[in-house]
Amino acid sequence: MTGRTWVVSPSPFVLTRPTVPTMSVIMSATIVPILVMLVLEGDFASLFAVALSLLGSLIAELCMTVPFGKPFQRDGTVVVTGLLTGLLLPSTLGFVTVFTVALTGTLFARAVFGGTGSYWISPVATTVAIAFMSQPSLFPPQLVTPEGISMVGDAFGSLKLDGFARIASDSSVTDFLNDRMLGGIGVRVPEGYVTLLWRSPSAIPAFRYNSVILLSSVFLIALNVIDWIIPLVFVATYSALVRMIPLFPFAPTMRQGDILFALLTSGILFTAFYVLPEFSTSPRSRAGKIATGAIGGIAAFLICGPGGSPGGAAFAVIATNAFAPLVEFLETRSAAFSGESA
Repeated sequence: MTGRTWVVSPSPFVLTRPTVPTMSVIMSATIVPILVMLVLEGDFASLFAVALSLLGSLIAELCMTVPFGKPFQRDGTVVVTGLLTGLLLPSTLGFVTVFTVALTGTLFARAVFGGTGSYWISPVATTVAIAFMSQPSLFPPQLVTPEGISMVGDAFGSLKLDGFARIASDSSVTDFLNDRMLGGIGVRVPEGYVTLLWRSPSAIPAFRYNSVILLSSVFLIALNVIDWIIPLVFVATYSALVRMIPLFPFAPTMRQGDILFALLTSGILFTAFYVLPEFSTSPRSRAGKIATGAIGGIAAFLICGPGGSPGGAAFAVIATNAFAPLVEFLETRSAAFSGESA
């Protein structure tokens, strides 16, 4: 009788992702260009709001640890939470309100939904949702209106109708793209999309700099800070729904939705790469990640519609996180079933 041979592999001890402190540093570094853009624009009110949000997040962490004799978390996640929250809040909210909601929102999400490092609902999305519900009039208005869409037939046309100001180089860059790059494949980009890509008109900093966010996402995925599955499925699902059921709920026209407008407004890209794939709320399995991305895309479509929503993305993240316990339960059952089958 031949004895069983055991093969010992170091693979259980090989890190497939950077450590949490390293991921926090990298993510914070990718946020720096957005802060630089705010400095260059002279938007010091938004910078101060980000600083107050960061302070609120740090104090919330102290409240969660010091009274209970727990060590203060030094992995940098509290810094990332504060920065992301501040970028998603408009400075028009008021500095006292920004600090208060950052403190209470972070405390609520972490204390009620699992604690530091194990919460299943995003503190960032929770804080933004609380702020929006408490002071909706201080958030920027919807970029497009049903009346404008009904008049011109599409969301981007409605935005231009409502006084959309383009950057100075929009026309020249658009002409270059159409003549030198896209002309050969029969595609033309209307004027105005370059502005949405470079500097979208919003009082919320996280909604403005889509080109910077896209560039940062390349580093986040390449360095394995975030998993590519959730943001890809989220964006693909949302884009497909916008394309197939455009202007929801404003018009019934099918297969003519404006995907670019939808992605470049409402903070969809920022949400996809910075908020939704947070490691504490992300599933472990590939199937769970695909399900989370798809649920997020559906929620974003139902809440944000064709784009231009000032706070819908945060509520879409919370709606997605609400399914996290179910997804985790199904993952556990699947893992147990696979183990029994083996």
